[in-house]
Amino acid sequence: MVRKKEIIYEGLKEQILSLKAKPDTILKEEEVAACYGVSRTPAHDALQQLKQEGFLDQVKKVGYVVKPLSVSDLQEIIQVRSILEGYAAYLTTVNRDEKIFTRLQKINRKARQYLDNDDLAGFFRNGSDFHGVIYQGSKNRRLIQLIESLRDSFMRYRRILLKIPAMPEVQIKDHEKMLAAMTLGDEILVEKLVREHIIYGGNILLQYIED
Repeated sequence: MVRKKEIIYEGLKEQILSLKAKPDTILKEEEVAACYGVSRTPAHDALQQLKQEGFLDQVKKVGYVVKPLSVSDLQEIIQVRSILEGYAAYLTTVNRDEKIFTRLQKINRKARQYLDNDDLAGFFRNGSDFHGVIYQGSKNRRLIQLIESLRDSFMRYRRILLKIPAMPEVQIKDHEKMLAAMTLGDEILVEKLVREHIIYGGNILLQYIED
């Protein structure tokens, strides 16, 4: 039963994060159960977990509704992410783990290849990998947990961001600047660059959503 619930949960979550299940999409227990060929219990449990994590609202006599993209929600995420990820980059620079720096360099080189090949899905994963390695380099378990808890909440917004024509190129250039500052051991500059990167992208998204 647990395995069935996890399969449904992961499947629905991916649809929500990838925007295949668009905001305001209605999900009904019986339809989800039929789609996955299971009873209503694992479908109910999966939908409840997504509700608890903030991806769905439950509406009486309607079902579960994919939450709309929210300006206030995005503002809060940007504020917290900029502080936490900026500090993670600061610690990664201070720790000076050459293996981490090498991985970041390899990831950023691949970013250009994905962009040149118009592989947006690969580019999306590449950007997530870049930031993920920075988190690891901080070597602060609790900080990593806090950042990871925000990643899923931001994924829907980030997919929109990378569809805005100029943003992929901005991402590559910003990542190059971060890497250069890390290599120089300038932790203050790295923290500033990461915070500015997140805030700039967030402001572009806010304009897009508000329009």
